[in-house]
Amino acid sequence: MVLVIVVIDAPRRQQRLTLEDVTNQGRYLLNNFIYERMQSDGIETVPGIEQLQEPGTPTGPPMEHVREIGRALRFIGDDLDKDQKLQELVNRVPPEAERQTLLTVASNIFKDGIFNWGRVVALFYFAYKVCLKALDRIPLIRAIINLIVEFMRDHVVRWIIERGGWTF
Repeated sequence: MVLVIVVIDAPRRQQRLTLEDVTNQGRYLLNNFIYERMQSDGIETVPGIEQLQEPGTPTGPPMEHVREIGRALRFIGDDLDKDQKLQELVNRVPPEAERQTLLTVASNIFKDGIFNWGRVVALFYFAYKVCLKALDRIPLIRAIINLIVEFMRDHVVRWIIERGGWTF
């Protein structure tokens, strides 16, 4: 007697999310957020997406529903355009501000210890607005993005992993 087991449409085993993978996915999403916001805001000289990061920068494993994630990030970002307090805060931060100044602003977004997707997008939005002031200085834009990605890795990514990754 031979026992044959047929598995039809077995659910894929979910891959364990690592700090490095989710950080790299965050870098990918941040770069796309900045690039797409520049395009939608009508910036004339939008740097190519490949210019926003160092060559060979890892993007992490592919994400399901990346377009939907990007759309959700943009939607929340559009609402932030209307936040006057945020606009005033961002306007006071020059792109060449010291590293600690940028980190302080990023930390203030989460200073009460509450993490949510709106605040993650506020961090992306802050990075976008500061990068916008450095359009003609690609190395400075890369440095800003790298700093925000480091901040995410150190303070935000564990929360994202607890939520199952970049899912809204």
